[in-house]
Parts: sequence; C-alpha cells; structure tokens
Amino acid sequence: MAGLTSTRDDIRYGFAVGRVRVLQARLLSRSVYERLIDAPDFAEQLRVLSETAFGRYLEHAATAEDVERALDASLGDLYGEFLLEAGLPEAVVRFFRLPYDYRNLRAALKTRVLGVASPELSSLGIAEPSAFSGSGEGLPEEMAAILTAWDEAEEQPQLAELESVVDHALFEALAGEAKRSRVAFLRDLMTLRIDLANIRVLIRANAKSLPPSAVRGALIDGGTKRLLELAAEPGRMDAEEFAEAIVATRAVVGLEARDLLDLDRYDLVAAALEAGRMASARMAPSGAEPVLAYVLAREAEVVALRTVLVGRLVGLDRETVRERLRGML
Repeated sequence: MAGLTSTRDDIRYGFAVGRVRVLQARLLSRSVYERLIDAPDFAEQLRVLSETAFGRYLEHAATAEDVERALDASLGDLYGEFLLEAGLPEAVVRFFRLPYDYRNLRAALKTRVLGVASPELSSLGIAEPSAFSGSGEGLPEEMAAILTAWDEAEEQPQLAELESVVDHALFEALAGEAKRSRVAFLRDLMTLRIDLANIRVLIRANAKSLPPSAVRGALIDGGTKRLLELAAEPGRMDAEEFAEAIVATRAVVGLEARDLLDLDRYDLVAAALEAGRMASARMAPSGAEPVLAYVLAREAEVVALRTVLVGRLVGLDRETVRERLRGML
C-alpha cells in the first residue's frame, strides 16, 4: 500500500515538482540577505531586491505598511499562480491559506473584545475579510463561534486567554487539513510545530510556577504525549532540571537543554529546526515533499524579508536584525 501511495503522489505532484525545480533557483540566497543587512539605507535595500522576484512588488514601497502590503501581494500570487494552478489537493491548499483566516480572527477579536485598533485584514485566507464582523456569517461554524464567544460575557478575557483560544483552534484546523491531505510530511511538520509550541508553553510555565490546571489548558493536543505529561511539573524543578526533563522526552530531536534556558535563544533554535526539516524535504526527488517545502520556503522568505526591511525602517541596528534572522536562513 505504501508503494502505491508513493506512486500516486509522484503522479499527482509531478507537474508541480517540475515547476519547483525551476522556481527554487529564484529563492533568495544567504548573500542577498547579507547585502540587505549591510545596505546603508532602505533605498539601497530596494535596489538590491530590484534584481530579484520581489522587485516588482516593492518598487514603490516607502513605509512599513507598504512593505507589508507588497509582501502579502507576493504571497497572493504564490497561492494563486502556484498552489491553485498546480492542481494540488484541496486540503493542501487550505493548509497554507487557513493561517490567514486565523490571523484575521485574532485581529477582529482584539478589536471586538478588547477595543484594540485593528490592522487591515488579510485577503490571503479562504474567508472574505468582511466576514469577520457581526455574527460571523460566511465563516466556518467553529470560527464564528470563537468570534462571538464573548459577546454576552460579563467579564472580558485577558489578551493571553484570547490568544490561546485562537492558537489552539488554528493548530487543530491545520492538523485536520494535514491529516486529510494524506501527506506524511505535513502531518510530521504539524507534530513538530505543536511540540515546539508546547515546549515554549512549558518553559514559561516553569519560570512562573503556574499550577498544573493552567499549564494543561495552555498546551495543544496532537503533539508528543510525553511532553503533555510534563504539565504537572512546572515549578517543581529549577530551570536546568526542567530543561533536561523536556529534552529527555525526545519529542524534538536536535534540542539541547541549554537551548531551553532563554526564550529568545529557544525561538531561534526552534526556527532553525523547522527550517532544517523543510530543507531536507526539498531534497526529495519526487512526490509532495519538494513541492510543499518550496511553498513553506517562500513563506519563510517573506517572514525574513519583513524582518530585515521593516527592521531598517523602524531603526533597528544591523546586529539586531542579523540576530533575528539567525535560524531563518
């Protein structure tokens, strides 16, 4: 059966793999990022990028908002011109577009419940941005339920609670699409992402000595069960002992205890581990892996560009930007 599935994937993804082999050559190299970091100003950064596929999107950018819109436009074309035209399974397409629906849901909730000014909603998701208002008509039932969850509540949630609800729903939705896709790479990637998110929760919980009930509520289902079992442990060990306990679960290969003693360091290591998983998938000769890894690489490219371009516009120094990019490249 495994051999039959592999053959079917080779056929299903054959056209897309051919395109990916050409498009991979256009991904930004490390040297381009170094030139962007070392550029004396934003105008020079745009000149460097004029030689790349991003040049036409950023040609008239002058502000951080312009950069955000330009990079979103580049992703819109990726989804429209690649994901859809390549004939990929619906579950795969949904896997890449759903995060933008939940990003919109998060923004709409902050405005609706907390009164925080909302940024412009993204059009990269599946649902229309206009659906994230009123009763949520036009949204899937689970999203509409979250959108209206606090409408009649006497006490409004804290930001952390709101964020946790949306995060849990997003991971659950993505895990469901990964399962429906029948692509082992996506299922494994979601397990890794859930484990990395749960480890971050555990590190923070141990630092704050949170009660087990609060820790269990913050952890996301679907990852390695041995990590979930640590929900009762935060506060009982010092930071080094707890880091060793996390590593001992072997939930994420490649983590070392010292990586868990500082959240900033951990975030860099986590990003590097996910990038490594994608890089290995790109090396697969056929099937779903190289196609999906290319799309993930393009998304990561946009995150990296946003970091370096917006960083310059808001006045971050070169070393700070370089540190934030470490692990992405």
